[in-house]
Amino acid sequence: KERSAPEAVLKAVADLCRQHGDLVRVEEQSNPADDAVIFLCAEPEWFKGWVDIENDQDPYDEDMWSSLEQYLDEGHAFSGGRYGMARDLAKRSLSFLAPFTLGEICHIVQLAITKRKLMVYHKKALKRMSADFNHAGANGVDSGAGEDLREVTDVADLCRVLFRTLKAHPQGVRLDRLRQLVKDECACRVNEMAFQCTKLIDMFRQETLKATFTLDKDG
Repeated sequence: KERSAPEAVLKAVADLCRQHGDLVRVEEQSNPADDAVIFLCAEPEWFKGWVDIENDQDPYDEDMWSSLEQYLDEGHAFSGGRYGMARDLAKRSLSFLAPFTLGEICHIVQLAITKRKLMVYHKKALKRMSADFNHAGANGVDSGAGEDLREVTDVADLCRVLFRTLKAHPQGVRLDRLRQLVKDECACRVNEMAFQCTKLIDMFRQETLKATFTLDKDG
């Protein structure tokens, strides 16, 4: 499907697998619109286990990270989220990523975003974290660049600014409006990069803010 194979081909693969129950197991989904899932009956000897891309442990050597950072510094941008970026990197046959499976590259991308702070989401794409993002919000929203606004740089100051903003808006504040309201109420700007975060919502997942403020989903 990722290679745009016709639906008839995809169906034929599942049908073929159903004829070889000694090798594979086909698991049908409750929703007929969903594709069947195909499992191997026995794991290959070379199989090392599934990759948990949410694991924050970094088992990769510094040479790989250095090569990746140099490559990203060339100005590449990636669409399709972390999986889209991993697929794109795998297709480019980069020597420093050659030893890794697609799952491992997904994990590398996740660590590059959350732990290494090499990448940031900007205007629906993953881009290199750079000094430019200190003047613009990671979500493509103007953070006050070009204006004489004080930047909030520590948690205590951030809490004071948020309390003042919420006092003026006791019904609550939408995240997509927070920057503008902080600017209007406190004449300062909030930039998640100052708190080592790639998204505004990540600031509120840090321990101090998480214990102080509540995030509610719409509806």
